[in-house]
Amino acid sequence: MSRMLPLGVGAAVAAVGLSGLSGVSLGSTGGHAAALPPVDGVPQATCFWFGPMGIDDPVTNLAYPEENVLYWGARFRMPAGSTMRFEGRYPHARYMSLNSYGVVEGVEHAAVDALEDTAIRPDRGSVNPYDIGADRYAPRRSYTVRMTEGQASRARNVLDAPTTNAGAVQELIYRVYLPDAPRDRRPRSLPRPVLRLADGTELRGSGLCDAINDPQRYFSFRTMPPAVYTGLVNTPGADPATNPSYSPVRWERFFNQPLALSVYRLLTPSADRRLADLALGDIGGYYDNRNVRYSVGPINAAYGKVLVLRGKLPRTPRTGPEVRRMQGGQMRYWSICENGSPVETDGIDCVSDADLRPLLEKDRRYTVVVSRRIDRPDNALRRCGVAWLNWGDRDDITGRQTGTLLLRNLDADPSFPRSLQKVGVDDVDVLSRFNTPEKKILGPYQPVGRYTSTSGFEDRGCPGAQAPGRG
Repeated sequence: MSRMLPLGVGAAVAAVGLSGLSGVSLGSTGGHAAALPPVDGVPQATCFWFGPMGIDDPVTNLAYPEENVLYWGARFRMPAGSTMRFEGRYPHARYMSLNSYGVVEGVEHAAVDALEDTAIRPDRGSVNPYDIGADRYAPRRSYTVRMTEGQASRARNVLDAPTTNAGAVQELIYRVYLPDAPRDRRPRSLPRPVLRLADGTELRGSGLCDAINDPQRYFSFRTMPPAVYTGLVNTPGADPATNPSYSPVRWERFFNQPLALSVYRLLTPSADRRLADLALGDIGGYYDNRNVRYSVGPINAAYGKVLVLRGKLPRTPRTGPEVRRMQGGQMRYWSICENGSPVETDGIDCVSDADLRPLLEKDRRYTVVVSRRIDRPDNALRRCGVAWLNWGDRDDITGRQTGTLLLRNLDADPSFPRSLQKVGVDDVDVLSRFNTPEKKILGPYQPVGRYTSTSGFEDRGCPGAQAPGRG
């Protein structure tokens, strides 16, 4: 089953292999003209960028997208001796970044480098609105980023893109989290590529697109084949009714795909010691965002039709049209998303820090209820201080009501000790990994998920939300 990969998490139990990348010609429309017609249903922003992609588009709702993020991608080959730069304007948003992708330690489509907004120096006379205290609506907000090819550089405003892909194919993803206004969702908001050929000629728009050797291509990957998924669910010794979920919910920090897939196996000191060879390190894969660390919690309604998540919310900056100055926080963005199985990899629903902030209790604790619409408790309402996360109405291919919770910690402050960024590979014992280190390190910031019934949750009543705007 080959599908387009629009974004960058792919996370823990995404896919077992990648298909070849199939080409799509996008014509020669200039880089900032009106959006082009879709190709095979994939939105085309310009002749260089495709997208935006995300959870609301059934064609691009793959690879566990985040509901509050816009994703644009580009895939191209640079002519020999050429260089590329991007001329952009910082969007009005919570966060933006450029990630380049290649092969890292044998893992395809891993992030080679990432440039987040605060790491990009503005052009002379402009302001970086993501610096703490900066004017988020400063009118002069331009920047320039250079992209290397076949070399690594630690210089400012340089995105490293070593030629680790076969045939020197370059792949980029541009992300914008929580854009403030419609203008930040349009093709005109995208960074403009400028190609400088070996003879010094500079190309833009359609001329650039004609010169990138291949027609622009979109990302493609093979989701987990149904037979593989069924085989993993039916691992000998495991309960096929619930594998790989547990009650209470068990979270697993995502480091790399081979280690992530081992959640389907029985892990004891006498079983499958080969897992020690799978700890490749924190190299990610499947177009992950290197400013994010992820944790995955498989869930299963065999334990209960209603799942209640409780935890403490980190402090994050407020953004939006009404917020003029950029704020700091313990991390830039936090969310929990519910997704389909690794066969579908579709995103279903997300709850972000902005959603929870008005509902927080005095100690910044939150309550999130996950259920299908038909099982939603009457008191799973915002006015009762509860955020509701849609489980989704589709069973997996084995006929089970399952789900894949994905916790995101974006750009955590290094001084904050309770983030997924602090959970390292050395903290994980691959022979007894279900004694996960997340709970010890995250402490109260680790979501605790317990199952109940619709009536069981309704018995708690409706204590009412805290005063809006707390936190």
